[in-house]
Amino acid sequence: AFLLVGIVHWLWFSKSIMNASQSILVGRGLILQLPLHTGIFPLAEILRDLMKQAIVVVILLLILSVMGYLPSAYWTIYPFIFLLQILLTLPCAGLVAALMPFIPDLRVIVPACLQLAMFLSGVFFSGDLVPESFHWLLNLNPVYLLLEAYRDILIRQQQPDWHMLATLLVALLFFNIIVITLFGRFNRQYARIIQE
Repeated sequence: AFLLVGIVHWLWFSKSIMNASQSILVGRGLILQLPLHTGIFPLAEILRDLMKQAIVVVILLLILSVMGYLPSAYWTIYPFIFLLQILLTLPCAGLVAALMPFIPDLRVIVPACLQLAMFLSGVFFSGDLVPESFHWLLNLNPVYLLLEAYRDILIRQQQPDWHMLATLLVALLFFNIIVITLFGRFNRQYARIIQE
């Protein structure tokens, strides 16, 4: 169950970034013909992956129930953590998509970085295995915080660390504003860049 919860939520994050990363380049025909805001393309990919994930979550919750992790009042916290993951995915995927037309080598760099991030995000390990003196490093990783929160409510049947989640929420709102500003600044340049 521990591994299942980690993998299901990591794959959603990872696939959303990968699918959104080249969305502006894939949508170049529309960008060149219509005055569209380029932020629409990664957003469409993220929303598509979100719809798929909603189905996967239902299956995950059913599997957890069969495994003996029965629904509890803590499961009502799930939508909040799910929303936090959306708020993390949006700027990460958006940033990669925004930079991809300017830095084509990101096609190779992003999958490698996601592979490394998977091993650093607690998908396969619990924070209990990490010495206490290094926990501050784990807490800097937003994916680790989300995975621990999912496991707290679904498996451990306990409250997540609300202080860390509140701090994460503020940071993610700020990160989203930065990426939206970035798209606003470069929006008119994409047509010229992808034409070259």
